Amino acid sequence: MLKNNKIFNLFQIFEIHIPKNCFFANQNLNMSKRYYFIILILVIISSCARVGTPTGGPKDEKPPISIHATPDFESIRFKENKIKIYFDEYIKFKDLNKQLIISPPMKYAPEITPVGTASKFISIKILDTLKENTTYTFNFGNAVTDNSEGNPLKQFKYLFSTGDYIDSLKISGNTRDAFTPVNDKSISVLLYEIDEKYSDSTIYKEKPDYLASTLDSTHFEITNIKAGNYAIFALKDKSNNMIFNPKEDKIGFLDHSIQIPGDSIVNLVLSQEIPNFKIENPIEIQKNHIVIGYEGLWNAQINALRDKNGNSIPYLVQKDQDKDSIHVWYQEVLTDSLWLDIQHESSKKSYPARLRSKIKDSLNLVLNTKSTLHFRDTITFTSSIPMIKFDAKKFYLIDADSLPVPFQIIEDPNKDKLNIDFEKKASTKYHLTVLPGAITDFFGEENDTIQNTFSIKKLEDYGDLIISVQSEEIKPLIIELLNEKNEVISSVYCKQNQEIKFTTLIPGKYTLRAILDENENLKWDPGSFLIKRQPEKVIYYNKTIELRANWTINEEFNVQIVP
Repeated sequence: MLKNNKIFNLFQIFEIHIPKNCFFANQNLNMSKRYYFIILILVIISSCARVGTPTGGPKDEKPPISIHATPDFESIRFKENKIKIYFDEYIKFKDLNKQLIISPPMKYAPEITPVGTASKFISIKILDTLKENTTYTFNFGNAVTDNSEGNPLKQFKYLFSTGDYIDSLKISGNTRDAFTPVNDKSISVLLYEIDEKYSDSTIYKEKPDYLASTLDSTHFEITNIKAGNYAIFALKDKSNNMIFNPKEDKIGFLDHSIQIPGDSIVNLVLSQEIPNFKIENPIEIQKNHIVIGYEGLWNAQINALRDKNGNSIPYLVQKDQDKDSIHVWYQEVLTDSLWLDIQHESSKKSYPARLRSKIKDSLNLVLNTKSTLHFRDTITFTSSIPMIKFDAKKFYLIDADSLPVPFQIIEDPNKDKLNIDFEKKASTKYHLTVLPGAITDFFGEENDTIQNTFSIKKLEDYGDLIISVQSEEIKPLIIELLNEKNEVISSVYCKQNQEIKFTTLIPGKYTLRAILDENENLKWDPGSFLIKRQPEKVIYYNKTIELRANWTINEEFNVQIVP
């Protein structure tokens, strides 16, 4: 039989408190009733202690709420250097460096916490000297989220004025890329007040008076601006320094200033400017092979290649098809340096090149044709070294019946390609043989035997596109046919409304674009801020054309130029 103190110990194990006046504490209580009571209590405890799956409540989808700030929101005559913004729950930052836009920008970035931890407040320590009579905006974008579920407090702002009132004017608009249909995100929009200090060089040296970002869209809005006359720009700011660097940044601009209030919506078109022409120092990359890098458009002339004694060295110049560089090839020399005399417009300059390499480039011919040659393609040899001579008698092209096929060899002016053109016949197999010595490179090296067998498909394996171009423009259009990879398959120069036929196309998805060639130089030109030239307009066809084998599709391309 349990003693009374042992019964009480059971309750102590389960942390059950028994008041002194409880009937169970009565020493005269019948013991059997006590046992029944103990069993009842243990059943209740066991039931309460069972492990179950909590049902939980509904998921928290509410963003945090800012409840107050010190100094208060939209304070005027602001002279503090510390700010605290309080919330109704724990918050954290997500992509603060990307999301936060401070307008006007500060020379010294403020210290903002919490960093990497949760807190019920944001602390801002201002390290810069604030401008007088200016409204400052801290736009956190979507960076402030609750700690538990990550719900963002969208477009959260804290603003104050160092003057007597909060500026309330604003401007908004959209940005887009001038050439491609895919627009960049996170475009910076810069607003400069046009005063006695402003000039066209300001954007290259100074941060703006107001700033906004499109973040993950193409729309921007600059708020809390004071009245005035402004210059507005859009930058794809690679360095994120709010200063225009033509070598790496795309820029969009207006040809005129804007007045606030007055102008409320502005659309900006961005393009990558062609940098000013600049020659880099020549570098020897292999023996007898110098490369000259440059920026901008190559419009210079190499007048001479000399040794250090002034003796002229024979050379060949070749333009790189993929990079902004010029290749200079020369024969064997007994010297450790050469000089290149280069003339650009009226300026002449000599550039030294140190010679150290011992290994010379070797001839490497690449044939573009494999098992199939499409109707729109040409047999092409590409060489790593300039090809200066070929012997047509050592080229043989025969069909499946071993009958000779007439052909023409076309030498590329750049000396890096040879094209073999012939009349293709559908459903026909061909064999090409190039004997040793058929091609000679700049150093006198000759090719080995080259053989290739390829076929031409049936005409029914291809499709045709017939495009009716309609335009009211006086200037000519460049109509380009693009494949799924946005590669140009074919282009036609249109000077008036006309019908264009793109025949024997490989089945696939295509689209079209029209370039308004305003300066009639047969290519698209980007904008230039300093000469106030906008990029030439590009219009994309409004749908994708899916072409199948043995199909002929007729489409009408109504080219409408939007101002």
